[in-house]
Amino acid sequence: MNTKSFRTKWALGILVLVAAFIASQLAYRNSITRLYDHLVVAAHITEQMHASEKFHSAMHLMLIAATGYAETGNDAFRTEFAQQKEVARASLVTLATQPHGESAHSTDAGDIEKNFASYSQALDGVVAAGNRGYGSEGRALARSRELFDTTFAHYYAGLHQRHEADLNLAQASAKRIRFWTSMLFYAQLGLAVLFGVLGLVDLERIARGFLAVAERMAVTDGLTGVFNRRYLDNTLDEELSRAGRHGRPLTIAMIDIDHFKRFNDAHGHQTGDRLLRDLTKLMGQNVRAEDSIARYGGEEFVIIFPETSLGDGVLAAEKLRQATADRFPVGDGQTFPVTISIGLAAFPGDGTTGDELIRAADERLYRAKAEGRNRIAPSVEQALGAAPTTPSITSA
Repeated sequence: MNTKSFRTKWALGILVLVAAFIASQLAYRNSITRLYDHLVVAAHITEQMHASEKFHSAMHLMLIAATGYAETGNDAFRTEFAQQKEVARASLVTLATQPHGESAHSTDAGDIEKNFASYSQALDGVVAAGNRGYGSEGRALARSRELFDTTFAHYYAGLHQRHEADLNLAQASAKRIRFWTSMLFYAQLGLAVLFGVLGLVDLERIARGFLAVAERMAVTDGLTGVFNRRYLDNTLDEELSRAGRHGRPLTIAMIDIDHFKRFNDAHGHQTGDRLLRDLTKLMGQNVRAEDSIARYGGEEFVIIFPETSLGDGVLAAEKLRQATADRFPVGDGQTFPVTISIGLAAFPGDGTTGDELIRAADERLYRAKAEGRNRIAPSVEQALGAAPTTPSITSA
């Protein structure tokens, strides 16, 4: 090989290495830019999920407060209605203005604003009439319930479906970034620029960690740390499908803290938040590992008991009721008595869908509260007469 030929091949080799280095650096920069964009999208997804959870919870509490005021004329219900209406309106503003990346969402936001106006107007009429006009305002109340059960529930479900799709898109993009990161690793390995590859690998690790946190936040209640309504809807459907396939029982319990509004009014919302956190922690210590606790809204919680008959579920609920019945410290050496009421429903006797079981458990919860609170419905005696028990649940 003559000197000229050697120099030519050496120069071509240098040019190839330089071109490969420039290309790898461009791909590196592009990967970082795309990764940043997806992290921003994931953050927006999380913010909008929390806004929709808050909006749906406030709408539910508005309906409960308006109904309570119409039935009793108690001014506390009217005050609660006004407060929750402001919470819902503020959350609706967030839902309408939060950037989300899809033009179709602005149309949905406009529709939900119109329906919210109709919903508020109907409930305003109920509250304005009070218990004296409860009979004449029955249609307005029925219309409000219909809007909540159809329009808002549909919007709520559709919003989370879109969020699920956005999160899946971000995950898919992260996987593509991981692939190209690996390719860049081998390209830059030949150029001896391993520090650049290590940077990409570190960014990939951060992205996976961020997406894992975003997924966890998407199914977790920010205040109590238990699962949220979105997780409850998905998990209950999955557990019901599994129970139906294998012919296994399933029971759910809907739990409400007695006189929680009175507690908040007397001791402040920060103390009320501490009570919610402490009670959910106590719930977790008194159920099995396979049982799921989710915050349904406000001070209401739902527990899913897989492979559990109604009788076994009632025993578990009674154990939980006794464990949580205590005096809660509120400062300055003072305590406040705290109790819970629980309504239970079982698959398949009380329903075969999540909505049917939730509705049945909710009705029994109201019955427990109407009968004096600090109790469960059905009672232990009633449930044991309708379903056999096994020792397994008592050790939960």
